[in-house]
Amino acid sequence: MFPMGTTNDRTPIVDEMETEHDETDSATTAHRNSVPVSSNPEVSTTSSISASFHIPWNFVRSCSNTMVYTLYTLMGGCSFVTLWFGMKSPSEMTVFQWHVVLCMIGYQLLMPYAMICLQSDSWMSALSYTHRRRAHWIMQLLGSILAFVGSVIMSAHKTINFTSLHGKFALAALLFTIVSLANGVASLYTRQLRRYMPPRVSMLSHSLIGTLAFLLSSVCLIYGYVKHSFTEWASQEFAYVLVTITCIYTFLICFSPIYKVSRICFEEIKSKIF
Repeated sequence: MFPMGTTNDRTPIVDEMETEHDETDSATTAHRNSVPVSSNPEVSTTSSISASFHIPWNFVRSCSNTMVYTLYTLMGGCSFVTLWFGMKSPSEMTVFQWHVVLCMIGYQLLMPYAMICLQSDSWMSALSYTHRRRAHWIMQLLGSILAFVGSVIMSAHKTINFTSLHGKFALAALLFTIVSLANGVASLYTRQLRRYMPPRVSMLSHSLIGTLAFLLSSVCLIYGYVKHSFTEWASQEFAYVLVTITCIYTFLICFSPIYKVSRICFEEIKSKIF
């Protein structure tokens, strides 16, 4: 904003008039035609409209950033408590403890961060999409390997498997993880495989299957929190707190990919029908 009364305070109409009539007295023209920005009703109205438009948008962005930071905090808190429970043994760790540690790191740390890093407002937003996609692949591969190893060693240690709800959801999460990993390889080579599967179908199916794998792993974790081995170590009330936190950050992570897949499918159906 320039001081009132200078040549920069004139409207564009005044500047055009002075260009066309060089012989006109500039001081008289400026006094007659220049309008201060603060007293121009059209400029004031435009400024107020612009301000009223930007304030809600900034508010939405602030809320979104707050939710993202809250999401990281909730995930870190639950992971810290669960890893503490898994490594509580003062001596050599048991198979059960290795199962807890490996599955927690694979399912609840690496996999969700691999999903989040592809979003434009993630913690890796400063990097290009190519680098974010590479980071997604690395974290997803490591998370799948750790989750697979943690599930297999526990299944081999037990004589009877998949009888409880925790075990059944663990098996479902493992199967979806394997399918998501295989589908991710197909998504990486969409150009070479476009004859067999359209690239868009490959990407959407990979996103949906990976989201379901993480969702099932969270449900498995919830049933793990309410098991006697954990409630005896912590307490039943604290276990319910962790269940609530797990539900919140699982919803926040799964909402974006499920919404995008649903929107694209709806647009495709709408375009074919109408």
